[in-house]
Amino acid sequence: MINKVSDFKIAKSIINKMCNKQEVNFVDVSVSFQEGIEGTLFIGETKNVAHTIFKIVAEYIKNSINIVGTQLMPDESERDEFLIILSSNLRSFMYGDDSSHAFVDEPHILRLYQYPIVWILLKDIICPLYKKEMINLKIINAGHPQIDIARYYKKEELPEQDVSDEPFIFVNIINNRILQNAFIFIEALTAYGLSPIEILKDIYESDIYEKYHGLLEIALLNDEDIRDFECSLMENLGINFYSLISHKVAFLNPSLIKTAQNSVPGLPNQFWQFGLLEKMMEPSRGADWSVYKGLEPYVKEFWDKVEDVRKNRIKNGHDDGVPFDVLLRLKSRQTVDYKADPTKTLQSLLSSNRIW
Repeated sequence: MINKVSDFKIAKSIINKMCNKQEVNFVDVSVSFQEGIEGTLFIGETKNVAHTIFKIVAEYIKNSINIVGTQLMPDESERDEFLIILSSNLRSFMYGDDSSHAFVDEPHILRLYQYPIVWILLKDIICPLYKKEMINLKIINAGHPQIDIARYYKKEELPEQDVSDEPFIFVNIINNRILQNAFIFIEALTAYGLSPIEILKDIYESDIYEKYHGLLEIALLNDEDIRDFECSLMENLGINFYSLISHKVAFLNPSLIKTAQNSVPGLPNQFWQFGLLEKMMEPSRGADWSVYKGLEPYVKEFWDKVEDVRKNRIKNGHDDGVPFDVLLRLKSRQTVDYKADPTKTLQSLLSSNRIW
């Protein structure tokens, strides 16, 4: 089976951002692990999936002039620094914080229900909402440097007939359960015959998000894990959100990331949700002048009246300026449903509402 750069989602996401920065289109190319295959990006032998991702990014940058027509990182010192950071972070999510690499990597077979985060989301949201029958998919957990973190295989796509007698999700063994579960969730949606991109858009653009986030709060330990999971999903799908939230996998910018504010109640757009990042939302921001233009006539009318009052006061020998109580009277015509008499004092206008 021939792999492409796009088969490794993290590598594709990193390269795609570089292409956007240089204003060129991402070009998907085949990846080869053996020499002598023309028209492919030669990676060579790799130790694990993290090493493969690093080699893909490094070789793509090295050969970017031939692939996309421009050097993606022309500054050599910047390129070297970036690759060092990338290597460190990939190593971190592969082995965790344990530099001894002492984690179990023996191949084993599981079922989807043994991944509670994914199972809960499918059982309580996805299947009821999209009328899908729960399928307890087979999971083959092993270490394979030439396969992405998770990948769904239909029965007819199996590389070898004796691998499995049913469709399954292959899951690479890495020491980052949040990233691993996010990739499994995406592949499970594909196995259920759903479009992961459309599902995520449905969740984030509707009130489904409240239940979705609530289930994540139950299944995960803390807010950081929730944000890691959400951002890993976005990065996997190539949705226009910037950076994995965790500093361990925020390859392109490891600086501190600020959490966005909660959404404003009553607004139909549910995009501004707790857990999304300022940098993730930046590409979707734009100029919206509708409110400004709608209020502009009222604002102009008010300040024209203020200017007339100011000029009249100067003519009558008063100081240059408009007292605050006069401003309130002028503004009251735009802020109350009834017509207030501007000749009366505020004291007399309020007297009818007092109960003492």
